[in-house]
Amino acid sequence: MTKKAWISGAAVLIVALMVLILVIAMSGTDEQSDQAAPAPVTPTAPSSPAPAEQPGRVVSDLVGRQVTVVDAPEGEPVAQTGEAGEFPGGTEPVAAPAGLALQRVPSGTTLMVSSSDGPTAVERGVMTGYARSPVGAALLTANYIGLGLEMGPVYADFMQRYAPDLVAEDPELLEEMRARGAATQGRAMQAAEGFQAPRWFRFSHCSPDFCTVEAAMPSVSEAVGQVDTIDVSATEHPVMRVSLSWTGEQWEIVSGRSLPPVEELDRSWVLWI
Repeated sequence: MTKKAWISGAAVLIVALMVLILVIAMSGTDEQSDQAAPAPVTPTAPSSPAPAEQPGRVVSDLVGRQVTVVDAPEGEPVAQTGEAGEFPGGTEPVAAPAGLALQRVPSGTTLMVSSSDGPTAVERGVMTGYARSPVGAALLTANYIGLGLEMGPVYADFMQRYAPDLVAEDPELLEEMRARGAATQGRAMQAAEGFQAPRWFRFSHCSPDFCTVEAAMPSVSEAVGQVDTIDVSATEHPVMRVSLSWTGEQWEIVSGRSLPPVEELDRSWVLWI
């Protein structure tokens, strides 16, 4: 399997999300262009860059979800105060975990943590301790998507830990990711401000040994309202399917692929956040 094969699913989803992000950014530009142009001002010395967001500060993403700013590139686990969720008997919906929260890391992407199903610790720059539960598998899936938008050193470390069999076939790709992160100073695309974080989940199969998780993201219309002319449907939800296997110590990613976007989410999907 080549590097193009094992990241193709994530890459397709990332491209789709980038299109949506650009649509959002362009919508904001169009709104500004409709306003009267300001009067010319006397040139001044260039201002210094805006300060980074304060760690611990609570902000909102474009669909109104609460997001906590953290200074750890890989995210920050929270104290575990609840019990991990149980596996479903079939394909019944799985409810959101206790203490589910979104975190915006310095790259600008958004990750998920919980106070019941992990992650619980950080090892070598990667959050670990995702529970052996449907929710643990879903949280790992969400962070696979989020860090995939960064496509830098944190994502490389994440993939090295959670997809070792895949990356072992093309280890040079990890170094390419780390080099890209250095070139972009570790910054992901900022316009969506957490827009890429999944909002709905469902499980086509989940047992203690193997889980297939589907995650759906918000649509453009949910983020910015009515958009008249774009190349993608404003009401479609990008969807990612990730299969994971329990190795005895942790979930490991077997495959990840983008599915056709969904216009309407039926009752098999559960809103988590």
